[in-house]
Amino acid sequence: MAQLRLEISSDFDEFEKFNLSSPQSNPFQSIGWLKAFSEIFDISLEILFAKKGDEIVAGLILPVKKKLIFPASTPLLFTYYSGILFKDFSREKRQKQIIEKNEAIEKIHRYLESKLKLFIFKLHYTIDDVRQFKWLGYKIKPRHTFILNIESLERAWDGLSNSLKRKIKEAQERDFKVIKTTDVEKLSEQQILSYEKSGGKFFLGFKDLKKLLEKLVQNGTIQVYHVVDKNNTVLASRGISIWKDKGYDIIAGMRDREVDVASHFLLWKILEDLSSNGVREFDFCGADIQSVSFFKTQFGGEIKISFEVGYANGIFKILIR
Repeated sequence: MAQLRLEISSDFDEFEKFNLSSPQSNPFQSIGWLKAFSEIFDISLEILFAKKGDEIVAGLILPVKKKLIFPASTPLLFTYYSGILFKDFSREKRQKQIIEKNEAIEKIHRYLESKLKLFIFKLHYTIDDVRQFKWLGYKIKPRHTFILNIESLERAWDGLSNSLKRKIKEAQERDFKVIKTTDVEKLSEQQILSYEKSGGKFFLGFKDLKKLLEKLVQNGTIQVYHVVDKNNTVLASRGISIWKDKGYDIIAGMRDREVDVASHFLLWKILEDLSSNGVREFDFCGADIQSVSFFKTQFGGEIKISFEVGYANGIFKILIR
């Protein structure tokens, strides 16, 4: 065994540094992202490290909130990745990787099991071995996303479906334009509208959603884009996160289904903007809903599989499906 020790920490800077160095590095586990939720929704944040000597082998930043008076940790709204991050094992033998990862998962699990009634993680797609979670009794569910290389816009354009290219050209002919903004009002409105058109009620009211997005924009975690027609009417909006050299598709909404070419045009122009600013890769953050998957498939990304793993005690087991 690797003989790791578990350390409970309050050092956000140390965790941010580890996040930046991890192969699973992402904006959803950044301090800016999590503190925005913490400040608005009264969520506590706890940091755990599995260490070998002074070296961090694995880390976890845990948002904790009470459910039915019991403490629990579940993924936050718009948060596509959560859970354990690992160090870069690329120079180490596969056997050593497995041993250290499995021991780190077990150390963290034993602590969480003693403290929480429910915890659910959405693991990064680079974590492809989830056997230790299975052996510990977690429920495991596959998830899918598309990853698109946007280093070369010409190659990205060649990968688009012909129908998508026609929609982009139609939007250009109709004089649609894309603008960047710090105003989140339209994005909030259109996100709620788009969700509720599918028959459900959105998780947050307009004021809370707007307040959350304002914080994420203020701390630089999200950039907001609008597509407007020739009368400057906002037809669709999208919130994108840039972390290191990768872009993430966080939140989106549109005004009317009748102008759905606006959403296609908006996303393509966002990809153009990101690529021109040194972003190499775009994560579409989800492809498990059929209609959403069809929209994203047209951009030609590579499908990636990740895993949601959940563990519960007592009556909370009914929440893990």
